[in-house]
Amino acid sequence: MPLFEASSAFDCDQHQLFAYHQSPGAIDRLIPPWEDITVLSSQDSLEVGSKVVLENRMFGLRLKVKAIHVEYEPERLFVDSMEQGPFRRWLHRHQFDPIQNGGSQATSSRLTDHIEFELPLAPVSHIALPWLRSKLAAMFAYRHQVTRDDITALQQLKSLRGSLHDRPRIGITGSSGLVGQRTLELASVMGCEVVRILRRESKPRRQRDPTNVQSAFLDSTEKENSERLEGLDAVIHLAGAGIGDRRWTLSAKQAIYNSRIDTTQQLVHQLQSLARPPRSLVSVSGIGIFGDRATEVLDEYSQPAPRSDFLSWVAQDWESAANGYESTGRVAIARLGVVLHPRLGALPKLLTPMRLGLGGPIGNGKQFWPWIHVDDAANTLLHLAFNGECHGPYHAVSPEAATNRTFMQTLGHVLHRPSLLPMPTFAIKVLLGEMAEPLLLASTHVTTDRLLGSGYRFRFPDLRGAFQNLLGLQGG
Repeated sequence: MPLFEASSAFDCDQHQLFAYHQSPGAIDRLIPPWEDITVLSSQDSLEVGSKVVLENRMFGLRLKVKAIHVEYEPERLFVDSMEQGPFRRWLHRHQFDPIQNGGSQATSSRLTDHIEFELPLAPVSHIALPWLRSKLAAMFAYRHQVTRDDITALQQLKSLRGSLHDRPRIGITGSSGLVGQRTLELASVMGCEVVRILRRESKPRRQRDPTNVQSAFLDSTEKENSERLEGLDAVIHLAGAGIGDRRWTLSAKQAIYNSRIDTTQQLVHQLQSLARPPRSLVSVSGIGIFGDRATEVLDEYSQPAPRSDFLSWVAQDWESAANGYESTGRVAIARLGVVLHPRLGALPKLLTPMRLGLGGPIGNGKQFWPWIHVDDAANTLLHLAFNGECHGPYHAVSPEAATNRTFMQTLGHVLHRPSLLPMPTFAIKVLLGEMAEPLLLASTHVTTDRLLGSGYRFRFPDLRGAFQNLLGLQGG
């Protein structure tokens, strides 16, 4: 029977390592982002008999996968077996062991993932074993890196909690979006109680929420709804229509504006009406507040672009609406750059032509493209929520200042593809219309000194590492 094993050491004790895997939402965090997998149901338990149901979308098909936990020894191991899925047999043993370094008490530990599997139609199907082993190697390299980074982040955030509760309560708007979902999952494994703040018209999701997540409505005054919002330690505000989802018609631009400014004003008003309003509000904004500034180096106190620039106008009014909460609690603003994720946002639109060998710089390629890995975006928001010394605007972008040409060349190197074919400026403007200039052609060179000075440490400070992690190419 084919076997696969992956083993890594961690700079934490066995108890911490096991506790991470047992935390609500851990399964969501450990799914590689390049895989289109949805957690349909989970009891957030590792005990014998607990089940997980996933949906894996491959080649346009939806494949349901069901697993059950069949062995459980607290702090030492748990084992799950596939009841339904693509394998004839799948038995996954997660083993946790202390690493003795000569002292009386181990301060580091080892996780070993041991999998016994059998493919359907064996032995004919064994031709696929090299491909499958490569896929598993990438998956578990990713899982172990996320585990290591999350445990490090947990220790850092604990040091920032100060007078916060042992289980901080965090409200999140826009939790179904690219950054919002990842922030919800990270807050969950960090031990937070999370309240999704929704609008009544929010679309239902197929994906389940971790068991420590509740929901409240932005536009409700019902007693039970208000009780869920009372006493939150912080609210992270991410709600807003996607700026690149469709061409900028007048109605599209109005929706972009209203979904940010009107919603923020409504949120501030509702939070201020509570008997115990949140201590702090962390609201996102965008580096588009500066417009096209060529090579000028911009910090948080640099002047924004004129209000005739649409994105700058939106960002200025958005930040102003959030700052309306200052009379009640602390306000911090996270100005996001291009958020990197392999299936959502801007990156997947660049991957297809690059993989076909047709990628290259956009326009002249000299424009600066501030970017951030999706996990750094989520981690930054929680850092600003926990750190009571953080107030005002922060640039939530990687410290590596990359031009578009560098961005595309690095992506090409990681994929082992050329990046020589430029996309002409006129073609971009024909395809995208008005939004081509601010989203792709504008140059904004911003600093991250203020965020770094607050104590934040990036998981992915350079493009190559970010691409390798997101695309499962750590060895590439």
